[in-house]
Amino acid sequence: MRQASLAALASVYLCIVALAIAGCAAQKSAGNSPADPPTANDWTVTATWQENFTNFVPCSSTVTKGCVSGFTWGYLQGSTQVPLKTSAADVCAGSTQPETCTDTTNALLGIGAVTFYIVANYVDNSGNSGSTSADQSSQQNVSLVAPAGLTVGWQ
Repeated sequence: MRQASLAALASVYLCIVALAIAGCAAQKSAGNSPADPPTANDWTVTATWQENFTNFVPCSSTVTKGCVSGFTWGYLQGSTQVPLKTSAADVCAGSTQPETCTDTTNALLGIGAVTFYIVANYVDNSGNSGSTSADQSSQQNVSLVAPAGLTVGWQ
């Protein structure tokens, strides 16, 4: 009889341990733990613009003043600029002016209307850094991707 009660007690103990492990695993895989929040998806954003280097050439190791040092681009949150990337002037290419410039980054974007902007960064003749006024895109709409893969079960 003593062996039967020890076996029953061991069986109950193993069930409790198995349930505890299964519960922890289910919580972790669902991403419900505050220490393990779900990760946000990001977008690949590609910006393309034109820049005319006829009067102001890109900065280089030999040209350090009176030159274009690069570009900062991003999106507007209200009237606040949220930079996504600063691109070097060498993202522009072409044999005629204006040159086409293209660069890509991954970024988190909110849902809804988004206006993108770009500024040219420069170094003036005194060696001071600055930026031009912003050029803006037309308003783009970032839409939520609909849920997929729904399955339902009942008894």
